[in-house]
Amino acid sequence: MKISELEIASGTLNEVTLNHAVQALHEVGYVTLERVLPVQWVKEIRIPLEKKLWDMVGGKPPEAHGGGSPPMEPPFLDPLIIEHPMAMQIIYKAMGKEVYSYLPYGCNTAWPGSPVQWIHRDSEHLFPEVPYVLPPATLAVNIPLVDFTIENGCTEVWPGSHLIVDTDPEIIDDPYTRWPEEKAGRLPSVRTEIPAGSVVVRDMRMLHRGMPNNTDVIRSMIALVYFRKFHRMPGEIPQADLSKVWDSMSDRAREIYRYSYSPEGD
Repeated sequence: MKISELEIASGTLNEVTLNHAVQALHEVGYVTLERVLPVQWVKEIRIPLEKKLWDMVGGKPPEAHGGGSPPMEPPFLDPLIIEHPMAMQIIYKAMGKEVYSYLPYGCNTAWPGSPVQWIHRDSEHLFPEVPYVLPPATLAVNIPLVDFTIENGCTEVWPGSHLIVDTDPEIIDDPYTRWPEEKAGRLPSVRTEIPAGSVVVRDMRMLHRGMPNNTDVIRSMIALVYFRKFHRMPGEIPQADLSKVWDSMSDRAREIYRYSYSPEGD
């Protein structure tokens, strides 16, 4: 979606744009807000993040798609990452205002030379045994830090596949099992060529896969996950040491990450 300069400057989607974004999320499975982050800001995040990623792998690219998590310190806890206002508008409208997330977040990385990934969902249907689809319970927010192109491995997605109820017993038993290539081949897919600094909100039930990075540059992307309130119990959520940054986080950010850290527990 093209977002107006006024909306970008205010950090707020108008009612018409918001409704179109949520409709696309429900019908297609994802929505892209194009170029809503400043070019210089993206560069200031990408350079130190990619340095951290290279350090994590000892300077040698893994032979698979991967990533890691940045340290919980500036600039990686910028509000434009952990509580992007436009993304939160869409998430609140799609899943209510009592959503939560956790830290640290991830970094989906297509390393130079990375191969084709298997087709999969990142989240199963809440009740895969029933023949109808419920509203989303998990949504991902992705922030590409470089232009996503065919050459560097932009993700392949199957629009509308979040509305397909799996019937194969093997898939029902393990939603992260490779979805059959033959079955997916009967459905239309697209490659998500997306400019850096865009923000993507995605239903995690949508089928997708990472594609080969045929360049010598990391294809880096930030990835956060948001849950409906009922989705997990607090004891199941990863904990993060946010003691040094908690007081500087906004009220909204502290509400979103309320299960990841408890200042009373210090």
